[in-house]
Amino acid sequence: MDNMENIDFVSALETVKEKGTKIVWLGSEPLDYIKDLLEIEDKYIAAANPMALLKAPKEELLKYEGHVFMCYHGNTSAFVSGMLKENHGIETFNLRGGITALVGEIF
Repeated sequence: MDNMENIDFVSALETVKEKGTKIVWLGSEPLDYIKDLLEIEDKYIAAANPMALLKAPKEELLKYEGHVFMCYHGNTSAFVSGMLKENHGIETFNLRGGITALVGEIF
């Protein structure tokens, strides 16, 4: 999907710090595990279920405006980010290449 912005990890951290948003983990591993792998402070990371995001009403999704979505390889997060933009006009970011681009396979 071409209607969301793909960014690298350094830009993702800068973005969430500047905007007061978070990197949102869409995978199944515990958030503490991901936070420790990436050495991210609690205040900059959250987790969400991608299927729940796709079914949620716009009012619940507005809180994700400006957040960076992250998954394993960047595909699910790109899809979720694109759907939020297309269906609800919510601007988000996608972590290019996902967590595997940063630390390799995590499972």
